[in-house]
Amino acid sequence: MSEITRAGAEGILGGVDDNTFAALKATGASLAEIIEAKALADGTSDIAGQGEQVLSGPTKEVLIILGEQNR
Repeated sequence: MSEITRAGAEGILGGVDDNTFAALKATGASLAEIIEAKALADGTSDIAGQGEQVLSGPTKEVLIILGEQNR
């Protein structure tokens, strides 16, 4: 798994401040996990609200970070 870059994160999320990028990087999330968390946060994921998948690990951590960003 390769380390995310700021350009990669911003390509998915739009502008990302230094603290948010550092937090995302610290999760160890892949770009695919960030994409999944973003889709969940936006309510566009196929799994949102279906109760079929329990989130854990990096995807869950990224989702929490995105939630904090929207407060």
